[in-house]
Parts: sequence; C-alpha cells; structure tokens
Amino acid sequence: MTSFDLYRLQRETRLQHVEYHETLDSTNKVAAELLQNLLPICPAIVLTATQTAGRGRGSNAWWANTGALTFSLILNVDQLNLRPDRLPLVSLATGIAVRQCLVPLVPAGVVSVKWPNDVLLNERKVCGILTEQISVGGHRGLIVGVGVNVNNSLQGAPGDVQHRATSVFDATGESIDLTELLISILNAIDGSIHELGVRSRMLLSELNRHSILNGRTVKLQSGEAVISGLCHGIDEDGALVVQTDVGVTPLIAGTVLEW
Repeated sequence: MTSFDLYRLQRETRLQHVEYHETLDSTNKVAAELLQNLLPICPAIVLTATQTAGRGRGSNAWWANTGALTFSLILNVDQLNLRPDRLPLVSLATGIAVRQCLVPLVPAGVVSVKWPNDVLLNERKVCGILTEQISVGGHRGLIVGVGVNVNNSLQGAPGDVQHRATSVFDATGESIDLTELLISILNAIDGSIHELGVRSRMLLSELNRHSILNGRTVKLQSGEAVISGLCHGIDEDGALVVQTDVGVTPLIAGTVLEW
C-alpha cells in the first residue's frame, strides 16, 4: 500500500506518469537515470515516501525522514514556453509556488523565499529545491527536485539541522494530507512556470515581496570569491543584486553564507 493516492495525482494534475517507490536514495538521481524513458511522457514525477540520500546544491546533502514530501518533477524543455535565459529562474518560480501552498497551512507562521532555492518558515528552512538540466537522445530535460518538511519532525535531526530547519508539523502540531499538498504544489508550479513565460515581471515582483534577503546585509560564496553587502533584491535575470564596497553586483549563482 502506497503512502499516496496515485490515481488522484494523475486525475487532478497534468501529470502523465508517476514513478512511485516507497523508499529511494534520491529522487533526482532516479529521475536522471530514467530520463530517456520519462521525457516522452512528461510531465512526470519520481516520488517516494522515504528518501535516504537526498542531494542539495553542490556537495550538500538534504536531510529528510519519513513524513517529508520528496519528489522530482520531470519536464521536457522543448514543451515549455520559456526562453533559454528563463530556465535558471524555474528554481525561484518553484519556490514561490511552494510558498503559496504552505501559507494556508501555517496561519501563525511567516513563509518566505531565500534566493536561490529555499523556502523558509519562521526564518528556518522548510523546503529545498534542486533543478538540473540534462540532455538525452537529442531532447532537453529539466528535473525539478523538491523536498518539503511536512509531517516529519526535525526533533530527531542532527543539531546543526535542527538549528536551521523546521517542518510544518513542528510549527503547527498537525499532520497534513501529503497527496493533497502534492497536488496543490504541482498545480502551483505549473502556474508559476507559465507565469515565468508570459508575465515574468509579475513573478519577480512576488519573489521580491517575499524574499527574506531583501534589505539585509548578506555574505555569499560565488565561485572562489566571498562577497558581502546590502541585498537590493532579485533582478529580471534572477540574479541577487548586492551593494558592495565596489558597487552594485548582480550574482547569477552563489551560496548564501550569512544573512
């Protein structure tokens, strides 16, 4: 018996295929391995009830236990109404979609986005996003990996994880129907990516309204450089705009070390 209603997932979203496994090491890894088979039946997802070796950006690991919502959405880039320069913004669009779905679940909490790929609940990480572009058989695939701490408690996590992360359950004491939340998130991602293609200014405006870094002094690792300055927001290219001692610097990629 699965932990999800797979029939509902396909009936109430645009999904053409659900690849479900009760336990997986990494949904993004499996999505990449199955990409050639899944691209013709996109959109598809790789979904698991328990992920044992999830990946974050770079060499980071994503800590998760049973009750978290972990999945990878597979999209065919050729079917998306997005210019190539818009593709890197899919991670930010996904963050806004997840935020939109979490807000009603935590009415007493503050849900924000943190460039480039996190969603925070009360300034602690509740969701991580990892996007990967992979070409196979002459077609381009986009894998959007999402991990949301929902019904899992972080009380048993390593100390450093407890300090910087939280879950919906830890914030509210209530469990959520994961199938219903996943349906909401998938449909919201669909809407956000569509908006990115036709009304990207509106999406970026919403990002800046809910960006936790705006107006704060931040320290970032960008390549070999460590950059510190005042964050002025996210620009039209999805870059984080930072006012440093030498001027305004737009950062397309990087890791936020302090904020």
